[in-house]
Amino acid sequence: MASVVYCIVLLCLTSGLWMEAEAKAEEKDCDESCPPGWTKHGSRCFIYRPYLSDWASAERHCIALGGNLASIQSTHEYNQIRTVVRKAANSNRNVWVGGHDAVREGVWLWSDGSKFSFGSWGRGEPNNRGGKEHCMEINWRGQNYVNDQPCRDRRTFVCSSSLE
Repeated sequence: MASVVYCIVLLCLTSGLWMEAEAKAEEKDCDESCPPGWTKHGSRCFIYRPYLSDWASAERHCIALGGNLASIQSTHEYNQIRTVVRKAANSNRNVWVGGHDAVREGVWLWSDGSKFSFGSWGRGEPNNRGGKEHCMEINWRGQNYVNDQPCRDRRTFVCSSSLE
C-alpha cells in the first residue's frame, strides 16, 4: 500500500513539474523581448558595445553575452544597426559586425553561421588592401559605407542575438 501511495505522490509531483515547465515555455513564447539595453528588431536583439577591441575579441565578448557579432540580413536591418550605433555612441562610429573572409579569401561568412547574402559594400569593397583585410566594419569614416578591414584593428562593435 505504501508503494502505491508513493507512486501516486511521485506521479502528482512529476505532473506538476511538467505543467510548470510547459507554462514557462508558453510564457517565453509570448514574451519575446530583449534583455535590458538591447534593441529589438524583428526576431533579433542588438546592442552596441563601446569597447575598442580587435575583431576576435569582440566576437568572444558577444558570445559571452549569448550572441555573436551582428550579421546583416537586409538593408532595413543594416539601417537599424546603424541607428543602434548612432543612438548609443551619439555618432556614426565605425564598428565591427560579424562578416569575415578569414577562412578563405573572398568567401565571406557571418560569425553566427547565417547565410551571407549581403551585397551593400562600399564602392570598390571588399578590396583586401595589402592582403590583410578579412573582417567587416560598417560606418567607415562615419559614412554609410561597409568596408573590409584588418581584423587586428581595434573598433567598437555591435552584437546580436536571436529571440528564436
